[in-house]
Amino acid sequence: MPYESMNELAFFMHCEVDTEVADYRAQPFRLEFVIEGRKRTYIVDCVRLMADGGIEVVEVKSDPRALQDPDYAEKLQAVRTICEQVGWRFRLVFMKALMERAVFHRNVTDIQSRRMTDYTSADVFRVVESVRHPGEVALGELAQFLGARALGFAKLKAMMVGRIVRIDLAQPIGDASRVVLVPDRRGA
Repeated sequence: MPYESMNELAFFMHCEVDTEVADYRAQPFRLEFVIEGRKRTYIVDCVRLMADGGIEVVEVKSDPRALQDPDYAEKLQAVRTICEQVGWRFRLVFMKALMERAVFHRNVTDIQSRRMTDYTSADVFRVVESVRHPGEVALGELAQFLGARALGFAKLKAMMVGRIVRIDLAQPIGDASRVVLVPDRRGA
């Protein structure tokens, strides 16, 4: 996946772990438009298809100083207007917003690093059946159904990237971390 900065990479990792993001693409297209007689081009950093069906165009920046450039600010305002006209959301994300919740960001990095862990449909069945009726289960308790503790943790983290479960990321991940099922919105 192409990215131009560590800020974009960090944001894409958050997208991969965020169960409210159904899909995302890096630099999928560019917009061309005219402002006061001048042709302008804007390459979209990220487009996200959200679980609610909404589409979000995201510009990722290190900090708000870039917005002090009037030309750039005008370009972003035009992009925001275009997005609104087609029913999309436009959002600016700054690195500080991604990093200021350090525990959350470390958890995102941890979960994203386990995204390639294999799990089977039988594993998914066990997890869904174990979580469905109580509504939430502790990560350590759930991991025991999937093999050794470390393997169970890795599978559950991969299942979060797979939009099957959501692990509470507000606290350091551990045995007591709360796990819930991601709502199935396919028919919504």
